[in-house]
Amino acid sequence: MDYDDLFGDDLIGTSWIDLEDRYFLAEWRALADKPVEYRQIYHPSSAVSQGVFKCWVEINPAKVAPEEVETIYDISRKPAEEFEVRLVVWDTKEIKMMDDEGTSDVFIRSYFDSNNAKETDCHYRC
Repeated sequence: MDYDDLFGDDLIGTSWIDLEDRYFLAEWRALADKPVEYRQIYHPSSAVSQGVFKCWVEINPAKVAPEEVETIYDISRKPAEEFEVRLVVWDTKEIKMMDDEGTSDVFIRSYFDSNNAKETDCHYRC
């Protein structure tokens, strides 16, 4: 479901997980760490996937209380990290020669996102 402050929450999509097949599959029950799955999300009005979510499935015996389950996973969001991206331009193609001598003053402008353009130094007479 999506979360809306003003309007009601809307269904984004659903996914179906068959627990019975997994419970009776010996290979799945033998795994100590259950595999992480990527599940497609489908909306009833569309045959196209509306996205993907990442999960794993554990089946615990009914006689074990939820407080007694030993495995605890930290699923909190990881802290944001800062990174530096460096771009090296080794070659260019089809640069028009705009000066009378058959040279150009060339620089490269790149966009990491639409609001953040970066430019290289100007290379004169190249």
